[in-house]
Amino acid sequence: MKKKLLIACGAACLLASCATTPEKQFTLTGDLEGVGNTRIYIEHGRTIDSVEAVNGHFEYRGGTLDEPNYIKVRSADNQWGCMFWAENSPIRISCDQNGKGEVTGSQTEDEYQTYRAHMASVWMEQQAVLKKSTEANINGRTEEAERLEQELEQLKWKADTVFMAFARKYPRSHVSFNHVYNKRVMDKYRFDRLNGLLVCLDTTAFRGSQWKTFKEVYAKDQRMQPGRPFPSFSFPDIFDIPVSLDSYKGKYLILTIGSCGLAEYESYLPAKKELYGKYREKGLEIVDILIEKNKDNMLKTIANNGIEWNLISDCKYWSSPIVRDWSIDHICQHFLIDRQGTVIARDFSPEELQSQVNQLFE
Repeated sequence: MKKKLLIACGAACLLASCATTPEKQFTLTGDLEGVGNTRIYIEHGRTIDSVEAVNGHFEYRGGTLDEPNYIKVRSADNQWGCMFWAENSPIRISCDQNGKGEVTGSQTEDEYQTYRAHMASVWMEQQAVLKKSTEANINGRTEEAERLEQELEQLKWKADTVFMAFARKYPRSHVSFNHVYNKRVMDKYRFDRLNGLLVCLDTTAFRGSQWKTFKEVYAKDQRMQPGRPFPSFSFPDIFDIPVSLDSYKGKYLILTIGSCGLAEYESYLPAKKELYGKYREKGLEIVDILIEKNKDNMLKTIANNGIEWNLISDCKYWSSPIVRDWSIDHICQHFLIDRQGTVIARDFSPEELQSQVNQLFE
């Protein structure tokens, strides 16, 4: 009898040790002075849920989040609200009669406040120069505006350096990842510049939909970097004749993804025309893949600029499959491709393009 009892106890202990640990969940408790009885809305880009507050007190169970979310919580009359990083932990919001609030229980929010303090000085520098630049442009002070634009660009590099110091201290923080994500998706950082930030992170720490989106965009960007074969394409020219990457096999190729009428697109035309006239007979070709609604602008651009190379487009505008397949979320993009179809360089200035092509044929 005693032996059977010991076996039973052992089995029970084994089952207990194998039991799944309950997943952590996002919960939110609020104590808001002066808010009274009202509906409290939880928003993440849109309203995702709501809860009733009684005498300013509410309790909300948000379930398990796949990643930290930057959310807004507000009263129905919009007289009170706050934004913070929600995560899978018990979070508390308190607010006094004067509207002074405090969020506790979110490690991500604590890291976010540290990040804001860390970046504050360089952000203030950027805002001051941006204000001066805007005023100079409005008042037609062109030289001053150009100088301030260069200063702004230098401050962006400074901000990158300041951020990297934070990221090295918090390499597993979602706040660090969110900064890098925004630099790619919003600020359209070049791949090499983005990598300079990304190497500061411990990417094994991240999960969820934002990380999944970033990985997809990053993989598409990576496929179009120097050393990689440029993806195959086939689009009609202005005469509806298909033009493909294979059409340029054995040639050096300058390829632009752009749109007619854009200042950047047109600023490259003089350098491309000069190079085409100089090296066409030696094996240089040019093709522009254009994001257009129809051929009207293409025809005008050819006529107005004396373009002799192919302008091609499926005329599907931003619904073109390459927008998704190549992760084209900004234009213009410029590529130099070798005779075997491999990318040599990309994202160069007109002057850099001229220098690189000259070296190929000298």
